[in-house]
Amino acid sequence: MKKTVITIIATLGLGSALMASGHGMHACKHHKDRSGISQTIQQLDLTEAQKKELQAIREAQRAERKASRKAMKEKRTGKQQRMDLGKFMSAEKFDKEAFKTAMKERMQQREEMREKRREAMIEKRAERMEKFFSILTPEQREKWIQLSQK
Repeated sequence: MKKTVITIIATLGLGSALMASGHGMHACKHHKDRSGISQTIQQLDLTEAQKKELQAIREAQRAERKASRKAMKEKRTGKQQRMDLGKFMSAEKFDKEAFKTAMKERMQQREEMREKRREAMIEKRAERMEKFFSILTPEQREKWIQLSQK
């Protein structure tokens, strides 16, 4: 019984230590970058009001992402994903040139969609940074700039 309790306590302690050191479940590069931003934010000594505003920005961001994912899912299920190959074929031949033209148009449309998504992502990130920067005091802004240059 004592060994079991000691094992459980040791496991929980080790798990907590790993999580605190960044070697737990979220030890991937993506999350390490986030923890760097979090550490920088912690060094800014935000007031409670600023922390609440930051939390509101994050919650709005989550809600926006969730709505965007839902809209994309609905959009995907609502349209045909595959090209109708029948329009390029007949009993006598396959219209290779029409097929190539249609494929080029389709690939161009996809690239335009990707570019629009990239631009929207950059715009959203810039807006979030602007909102966050606006809640900082001039002193905190200076400190943020100094911490960002390291």
